[in-house]
Amino acid sequence: MQVIMLSILILSGMNPRIAPDRMSTFTFSGGYGNRTGSNAVSGSIALRTNLVVHLSRSLEVGLDGGFYDIEQEDFPGWGDFPLKKGIIHAGIIGRYITPSSRWRMFLEIGSGYYSWNQNFLGYSAGGGIRYVPAVSSHFYFLEGKWHDNIQNLSEPSPGFYSITAGLGLSW
Repeated sequence: MQVIMLSILILSGMNPRIAPDRMSTFTFSGGYGNRTGSNAVSGSIALRTNLVVHLSRSLEVGLDGGFYDIEQEDFPGWGDFPLKKGIIHAGIIGRYITPSSRWRMFLEIGSGYYSWNQNFLGYSAGGGIRYVPAVSSHFYFLEGKWHDNIQNLSEPSPGFYSITAGLGLSW
């Protein structure tokens, strides 16, 4: 009988109680990253991780890092301005998460140190969705982010996007 009631609740959109929010979260994700534009070469692997603390049920702040294996690109009219393979970033991130059921939408923005041919200050912005199983300390997520330069604005933009999926652990 309990299985039938649970099935009716899930199918009607009423989710059973989920685990309370934790104090900290660690995530790791992998996927695809590339530049945009007509002269963008093929992209490759994108790896991201972050460690955040919960300020409230909906707000998180913490450390963010990533590695993106993106090939070189030439900019017409700018001569050779190659983007070296292997972009690394480390910085801070802020995230807003809808405090609703098992499916949670989120928006995030970050800033930090980026290493291409030069080292400079950059930003990232994006969003995604999380799935939190009932009474669990882990969750699954899918996210998309845009990364770009906020320093050296007169130079061609080394901006790129990443689409990753991963696993998170809260405690």
